[in-house]
Amino acid sequence: MKKLIFTSFLFLCFCFVNLYSQDLYLVQGRILAEDTRDPLITASISVEGTRLSSVTNRDGFFTIRVPKSEINGNIVFKHLGYENKTVPINTLIAKPTNQVLMMPVSTTLKEIEVIGGDGTLLVKEALSRIMLNYSDDPEMMVSFYREAIKKGSKYISLVEAVLDIYKTSYSSISDDQAKIYIGRKATDISAKDTILLRFQGGISNALLLDIAKNPEIVFGKTGDYYFYTIEGMEQINDKPNYVIHFEPKPGIEEILFRGTIYLDKESLAFNRMEFNMNVEGRKDAAALFIRKKPIRMKVDIDHAAYYVDYMEQNGKWYLNHTATDVGFKVRWTNRLFGLFATNYNVTSEIAVTDKYSENVNKFPREERISSTDVISEKVEYFKDPNFWGEYTIIEPDKEISNAIQRLSGKLLKRSE
Repeated sequence: MKKLIFTSFLFLCFCFVNLYSQDLYLVQGRILAEDTRDPLITASISVEGTRLSSVTNRDGFFTIRVPKSEINGNIVFKHLGYENKTVPINTLIAKPTNQVLMMPVSTTLKEIEVIGGDGTLLVKEALSRIMLNYSDDPEMMVSFYREAIKKGSKYISLVEAVLDIYKTSYSSISDDQAKIYIGRKATDISAKDTILLRFQGGISNALLLDIAKNPEIVFGKTGDYYFYTIEGMEQINDKPNYVIHFEPKPGIEEILFRGTIYLDKESLAFNRMEFNMNVEGRKDAAALFIRKKPIRMKVDIDHAAYYVDYMEQNGKWYLNHTATDVGFKVRWTNRLFGLFATNYNVTSEIAVTDKYSENVNKFPREERISSTDVISEKVEYFKDPNFWGEYTIIEPDKEISNAIQRLSGKLLKRSE
């Protein structure tokens, strides 16, 4: 079975951007539950009929910049478990205290939809329908990328970049390609940590998280490594989804995965997956992530968690967002008998901000990001302070959506 090595470390050796001139209107406010007045976290905000979108932060606040050409359009607000709400854009402009109240939907399902039991056949059918549910044509995507390395409670490396992505057909065996359009970093790495840690392949591995494109990474060729249990139904963007828990079958020694699959009920498309490696207590897990290390260094993987979701448009499903979170502990056996460990955490995310199907071409080999590239080193060659504008610092504790909100007018296809 092909291993999922989304995060690899080397120890000791280790968007097209549209700077368009049209006016942008600031729309901001807060989304609350109508019944409880609680803030709705990660609610979706999108300009109807366009690819402009954002999400709320931990306090339910949102910001989105809308082109003048869309001022007479609508903004659609969505949140799991609540009715969609459509609001005219011109009623929200220049009102920073906007409150959008969303009504919870009934959780009562028809008796036929309250289901459970073995989900093996559903998952296998979903795997067989990938060619039907996902694009058969290559596309170009603009994406926002972020990666961070944390030592204990302190960030020692932060990287943000706007990427152009050549997304291959889901029927193709070719890998997706990415190149950096613009990027920046903030580092606070000591000489010791520079020798210790170099994070490789963050962008390449984030793209591998497209499970519909690379199903064998988790499921193998047949999906027979796991038990699949239907836990019920859940509404996502007003559409019912099968919620299926999966975990490795007993007796399999190989490190595998466990988690939750959300399958669109109508099409059986993979809508979302939340999963992690069963690395706890596994001394052999480090070999999946560590390229090379000194003999006296001991590494234990604490957790390896992954997330991917998709967006449906005109009957086809497209990659929307991926996230990786890997934690590990480093001990030196020649220091205080190896009693003390240093905790490291590596996260990376890709959020697609625009896509298009015209002028779709592969990138020259010398421009592509490879699986061995250290992105914090690569962005040195793509600096442009003017691009970031008022967004002058990297905010690692804010959701990636916060950065996208601030740069929403620039994370679009570059005008020809």
